Parts: sequence; C-alpha cells; structure tokens
Amino acid sequence: MVALLLLATVAVATAAAPLALPSAEWLVEQIRILSAPEMEGRGSGTVGATRAADHIGRAFAQAGLRPGGDTGTFFQAFTVPTGLALGPRNTLDVAVPGGGPLALGRDFTPLAISADGAATGEVVFVGYGITATPLGWDDYAGIDVSGKLVLAMTGDPGSADATSPFRRPEAYHFRERAHKVINARQHGASGILLVTYPAESSETLPPLSGTTQPLGIVATFVTRRVTDLALHPAGTTLRDLAAAIDRARQPQSRALAGVRAQVEVSLVRQRGTTANVIGLLPGTDPRLKDEAIVVGAHYDHLGRGGEGSLAPEQAGAIHHGADDNGSGMAAVLGLARAFATAGGAQRTLVFIAFSGEEMGLLGSAHYVRQPTFPLDKTVLMLNLDMVGRLRDGKLYVGGVDSGSTLRAVVAQAGRGLPLAPDVRGDPFAPSDHTSFYTAGRPVLFLFTGAHADYHRPSDTWEKINGPGLATVTEFAARLITAVAQDPQPPAYVKFQAPAAATRGGYGPYFGVVPEFGEAERPGVRVGGVRPGSPAEKAGLRSGDVLVRFGDIDVKNLQDFTFALRGKRPGDRVEVVIVRDGQERRVEALLEERRQ
Repeated sequence: MVALLLLATVAVATAAAPLALPSAEWLVEQIRILSAPEMEGRGSGTVGATRAADHIGRAFAQAGLRPGGDTGTFFQAFTVPTGLALGPRNTLDVAVPGGGPLALGRDFTPLAISADGAATGEVVFVGYGITATPLGWDDYAGIDVSGKLVLAMTGDPGSADATSPFRRPEAYHFRERAHKVINARQHGASGILLVTYPAESSETLPPLSGTTQPLGIVATFVTRRVTDLALHPAGTTLRDLAAAIDRARQPQSRALAGVRAQVEVSLVRQRGTTANVIGLLPGTDPRLKDEAIVVGAHYDHLGRGGEGSLAPEQAGAIHHGADDNGSGMAAVLGLARAFATAGGAQRTLVFIAFSGEEMGLLGSAHYVRQPTFPLDKTVLMLNLDMVGRLRDGKLYVGGVDSGSTLRAVVAQAGRGLPLAPDVRGDPFAPSDHTSFYTAGRPVLFLFTGAHADYHRPSDTWEKINGPGLATVTEFAARLITAVAQDPQPPAYVKFQAPAAATRGGYGPYFGVVPEFGEAERPGVRVGGVRPGSPAEKAGLRSGDVLVRFGDIDVKNLQDFTFALRGKRPGDRVEVVIVRDGQERRVEALLEERRQ
C-alpha cells in the first residue's frame, strides 16, 4: 500500500518548477477506491455517492486545499431526482368476462415515464406505435385514437431484416419507449399499453427505475398473456396481429371491437441530496491570483444501472464506473495534490468533483449558477472525463477553438509526451465543460475514447491503463501551468464549425445547445446557438425557452428530440419560443445534421 501512495517526481516542461505528479500506481489506487463495491456505483443522491464525496473531500483537505463549498465545507449541496416508488393506486382492468383481477408486478407495471392519472376507454391496436415519416412508416395513419387507449408492441418493423431502413444507425430511436409514448400522446391517446413483440423469446416486465420526467400520458407495460385475454372479444391474438404486419410489411392498425380497458397510475418521484466537492488553491502572483482555472471531473456514475445503462439485462448490478469517471477524478486528485505541494500556481486553481453529470450535467450547471469563484474571472475550465483507457497514445482534446490561444497551448503541452492528440475545435460535448462554455468561458476537454465497457458493470479498475493515465495527467498539468502563468489568458471565442465538415447526411439539424440542469418551467431553455445554424438564422439566442417545434408541444428535452427526429433536412418548421416573458414565433429551415 505504501508503494502505491508514493508520488513519482516528473519534470513538467512548461512549469516554473518541477511538479511531483502522481505515479500510475497511485492513480489506479484512487480509481480502485472510487469504484469499489462499497461505493455502489456512485449514483447521485445515494449512500455510495456520499461515501465517494467524503473520500474526495478528505483528499482535498489532506492536499492542503481550502474548502470551496457551503459554509466553510468542501461540499456544495443540491438536490437531484433519485428514483421512483409506487404511489397509492396502480391498477389495470380489462373487460374480459371471467378474466380475474390483474396483479401489479405480475401482469402489468407502470412505466417510469408515465404521467400520474387514469385512462378509460376503447383499445386501439397501433402496431409498433411508430411514426417515422422519413422512412415512410406511420402506425397512426388513417386511424383516430383520440381519447382512447392504444396498444403497441416493442421493437420496430423488419427486426430480422438487415436491409430494413429501421436498421440504419439514425433510425434506432424509433424503437425506444420514449418515442412510442410521446407519439401516442401527440395523436391524442389517453393512455398507452406496451407489450413485448410476440416473436421475442422471452418477456419481462421492466423494473420501475430511472429519474426521467413524465411524458404527459398514462403509460403501462403489460404481459402478452394479459394482452391475449384483452384481445379475446375481438377474436384475435397478439401473434396474429403482429404476423399481419410482418406479412404486409406495412401498418395494420385497427380498432379492437369490444375491447376496453381502464388503467390508473400513481408514482412518487423521489429526491435526494448530493454535492459537488470543491477545493481552492489560491494563486501566488499578486497580479493574476484574482483569476482562476477550474480543473474538474465528475465523480458520479450509474449506481446499479437503470436509466443510462447499456446492460439492461444486468439491472441491479453495480456499475463500477472505473473509467467513467473514476479515471478523470483520480487525475484531478493527483493534480490537486501536486500543485498544492508545489505551493500553488500563479492563478487560483479551483478543483471540482461534480455530481449529477450522468443525469444531465446537473452539478456543473448548479456550479455555474452559484460559482465559488466569480465566473467572469474564470479564464479556463479543464474537464477530464474517461481518460483511463489510452490506446496507441490517442487522446481526444476538445474545445481548442473556444479560447484565443488554446490551440498553441495544447500543441506546446503535448511535445515530448507519448501522445497522439486528436485536436478538435468544437467545445460542445455531453460532459461538464459544456455548462461552462455556454456560460461564456473557454474550455478544454480530455477524453481517451469510448469502449465496450461504457455504462456497463464491466467498467472495472483492472482495465485501466495506468501509465497512459499518468501521461494524460502530466499533459493536463502542462496545460494548467501554461495558462496559469500567461499574463494574457485565453479570450472566449464563439465557436464556428468549418463549413467543409458540417454535413453528415443522416438526419435533420437545428443547432441549439440545450441548457443543462433541471428546468424551472416546461420547455427547453437554450444554452447556446451554433453559429451559422438554422436556429441562429431563425433568430434564436441563448436564454430563449423553446416551447413548440412544428406541431409538437415541447415540455422537456425528450419532447424536443422527438419533434426534431420526426423532420427531414429541408423542412420548414414553425418554432415557438418564450423570450423575456413573451411568446415569439419564428420559422427555421432545417439542414443536414452536423457531424
């Protein structure tokens, strides 16, 4: 153990004095601690995440950092959704003589994305429940479901056909539950019953888990046995209905004569407290110490799976999150210790371990709204996320065009290191630096790439490339030192994507960057607008709240995603926004999606 905690002295070329940077063994030991079973996957708002935060807080204190959280502590607390529980009434009745009572958990279960409420009425079979206009498929064409319950199957057309347009990567989302549920709502249904496609070899009721917002319609999952009981008065079975679609290769939706159902859902959406962990290292230069560099990584992960897991069959298993993002957190701890031991840097350094990242950048969004150090005096945010699987020296470095001098700083920092930086100008990515860039701060993002263990229980500490992580940490130290000592810090630059590399040809492109964090009102608040995009040409700007896109009411980000995916490049769309309390209508011409 003692050997693991020793620091290897590494000379940093751009530093005024050598820094004692962490050894590969020390970094891997930190990841082992953060991804241990007792951390239970570090789900925000859970006991495991609190244990991880306590470890990080102790490490900051031992390094000699000053508390940067609430009331003299290292912890900046905020609340997050933590899960779901069943409310007082969750029932399903189908009009089947002698069918008997249906049991919650055996015959049906409410979906996590269901609204609370009741729905009663005739049942209409809507096949896969998909409207995919670009692919020429609409299960709702020519059928009225207003005020009725719809019955939809999981999956999508042509699941066994490799040539089906639904097998294209850009079409995967049509089979998602969210698409089917929002689509039913948009067609006026009062509720939706989802059932496993009959050709699937097995079926299980999905666990009640997740933290997503309700999608505005009562939604339950039912078994095939219950479905066939309900279909008996109509003289058919689920297998017969599915076979008719597969034979015709086109929708076969229809009202089901004599089939009625009544469903009621009540869910308790639980909340808990989590915290960013913040440590301050005051600057040493009297002229520069009033400016800061934020060095951050998120420490939360997926807990025991649920929403976000790419291994749904392992629901309940600990998702250890060694690379995502024990690796980035280990690097931040090592950097904090190294710079504190060296006496600090010319500018103030703010080390932050963010929580709530996996829920939508909640921790970084909270910090940007309530910064410990003035945001307008923050000259750079350096984010490390998944930096523990360096392969062939390839390190992705994003955001180099977000600040006036960052390309040169990155080029200099990489000299002499066994790295092959893949330098990218775009500052936008689904990680915490995006919260800072949309707030007008230059950013850099370090990432060693995705892998097969991403968001699965198999992301464990034994698979970390320790020497590679040590190299990335040294690279980060060089970046910090260079910016900390430069009398002229990087100036914020509004990113402009190169015109020659913006056409991907695989879907519609609008060009807004949503503001992350929990919304205070229905709609999607615009955090940023990409230059030259359809959104900018239509006049949208940061701070607008998008409330309608085409014919879709936008209550949350899932609604907006659904609305955009239903369009094609070249479509003209009326967009309704709220600005300064007033509704405005604009028209946007959608383009091909940017890569």
